[in-house]
Amino acid sequence: MMMRRLLLALFAALVLAAPAKAAEPASLAIVLTPRAEQSQLGVSMTLARPDLKAGDGLVRLPLMLVGIPSARYDGDALTARDAAGPLALVQSQEPPTPQGVYRRWSVDRPTQGDVVVRYAAPPRAVTAATNNGPLFDLRQEAGGFIGAGVGFLATPVKPGPWKVNLRWDLSASPPGARGAWTYGDGDVEIVLPSEALSFSYYAAGPLKSHPAQPGRFHLYWLGEPPFDAEALGSRIEALFDPMAAFFEDAGGAYRVFMRQNPYKGMGGSALGRSFMFGYHPPANPKIDDLQGLIAHEMAHNWPRMQGEHGDTAWYSEGMAEFYSVLLSHRAGVLPAERLLETLNDKADAYYSNPYRALSNSEGAKLFWTDPIAQTIPYGRGFFYLINTDAAIRQASGGARSLDDIVKAMRRREVAGRSFGVSDWLNLVGAEIGADRARADYDHMVAGQLLKPADRFAPCFKVVEKQSRAFELGFARASLNDARVIRDLVPGSAAAAAGVQNGDVIVEVDAIDEVRKDQTRVLRLVVKRGDALKTITYLPRGAPREGYAFVRDPAASAAACQF
Repeated sequence: MMMRRLLLALFAALVLAAPAKAAEPASLAIVLTPRAEQSQLGVSMTLARPDLKAGDGLVRLPLMLVGIPSARYDGDALTARDAAGPLALVQSQEPPTPQGVYRRWSVDRPTQGDVVVRYAAPPRAVTAATNNGPLFDLRQEAGGFIGAGVGFLATPVKPGPWKVNLRWDLSASPPGARGAWTYGDGDVEIVLPSEALSFSYYAAGPLKSHPAQPGRFHLYWLGEPPFDAEALGSRIEALFDPMAAFFEDAGGAYRVFMRQNPYKGMGGSALGRSFMFGYHPPANPKIDDLQGLIAHEMAHNWPRMQGEHGDTAWYSEGMAEFYSVLLSHRAGVLPAERLLETLNDKADAYYSNPYRALSNSEGAKLFWTDPIAQTIPYGRGFFYLINTDAAIRQASGGARSLDDIVKAMRRREVAGRSFGVSDWLNLVGAEIGADRARADYDHMVAGQLLKPADRFAPCFKVVEKQSRAFELGFARASLNDARVIRDLVPGSAAAAAGVQNGDVIVEVDAIDEVRKDQTRVLRLVVKRGDALKTITYLPRGAPREGYAFVRDPAASAAACQF
């Protein structure tokens, strides 16, 4: 399932290229050397005359970010030298944040001239028991490497911008190997802040790509997928240009990277002008499912809102949900029949979410600990935006829509003006009235149930359909790498089926797949003492209020164009 597609809203402002200032940016030369036989990606980074004082920070890297471990570089794995010789580095930890904690390497004396930092990045070892999560770690696959900078690249503490010269040294790679980065194929020169180096994607080795003659859209992969990658690339390529045009984006390429997972589940993570998704080959994912995932992440490139993540995730995720669906439909890659299926999938996910009644602030506290809590803003934002769009269309007699508001927010951002919640409310209030805009917004923020308006009438009608909340019955963190059952809920279906605290999980169905079907049982294989036990149960609560969409057979084909 499309899970943990969550991080562009948090990091988008960091990964955008910084405009050049009056002063010439300092040079930063990076050489990446893939060594597949040694299972390491060599890194050499030269900072031009950073002029650091004793105790100043040189580079930094998260030890763990939203549950994903980095390369860490414990001990003396990371070294540095300048014109005066080797630099002794002092390691420290920066103050923790809800997302994770960064390690910092500081110099013990003033630097002289250029500083060269070197280390070898080991790919993360993953197995069938690894917990699915954001695609930040560096992986080795099919003789190559692929991952986000934040998983392996210790970047300058100085924020920049830097005049970056990134070069791939492929001398240790087989013939035909090449490198690609969010910001270009092969060797790249560009002005960027330090954070953009972290929050961007890198891939090297026997890379395959689509199209043969890249334009603005690029798709890359290493291993052989069980689906037609060229066909997938063609579909997404057909969507990118109209999507970029809708959001009035006339420049810059967009790159999509894909990799294989040894564990069950599918998911993606979007960064600035790029996105990576992972899939489990034995699951034989369908192009239709992958298309929806990529469309969502690609839509993340444009609609953004200033503010804390917990206050604005409904906008970033809701807009990505709304426009990935609507623009796919308008581009002709999501016909009405599949649009109906997609709307009902999103309705089921929202109404069966066990956390649907939490306020935005309450949900934010669970965001980084429970993947199901991470989906709160997806459904909440999606249905709030459906209702807002319907209200604007009704108030204007069909002359105006949500399209006008999202474009106005985008223009404010591009122009360097504010684009926060208050700006959103002012724009919506000008369409439907300030009191109505505020009341609808407060209703959503408080976690009140959202009944979808007739935005898709007369083609699709809204009908009542009871929903049963997904209830795992024990702490979701039990499925993490330790995989030991804890916090079993007394009286839950899991407890009734025989699950016990302390059971070691040997095998479990893909949780996201089970969530899709309210009648599907969950199968667990646990180890208790020396014995293996297979336990099955229906992870659902009591029926409660929900809604769905149905096709009106009397509606014309023209009425089903949105």
